[in-house]
Amino acid sequence: MNHTGGWRVATLLMTLLGLCQLWWASGLGDRTSVSAMIFAPLSLLSALALSRANCLETRLPVVACAASQLLVTTLALTVGLPGQSRHPVDVPTASALLIVLGVLLAIDADRRARARSAGATSAPYAR
Repeated sequence: MNHTGGWRVATLLMTLLGLCQLWWASGLGDRTSVSAMIFAPLSLLSALALSRANCLETRLPVVACAASQLLVTTLALTVGLPGQSRHPVDVPTASALLIVLGVLLAIDADRRARARSAGATSAPYAR
């Protein structure tokens, strides 16, 4: 079983996150996000890779991008990024957090579905 529901949701949410980051990086909103300029191409490339193949090598960059976005957003909300004050909670920030958490939950659901279909006898990193 290669294509699970979690895989499809993770691919869609990662693509949505990359497109939102492109929007935030462009400065069409109220401010330009430098971190979004960095994360947008990485998110879109990892979503493209995940859409092509559902394996460890494509899930790893998705998790790394999502976890990095979660870390940067959490730091910006709690103590502020270097040289900046704390970022207020607004719609783009809340949506980024929800999308990132959705990606991580979808990857976990995919992992569980793959483990169920593989059975208890297979290796944990089996494709």
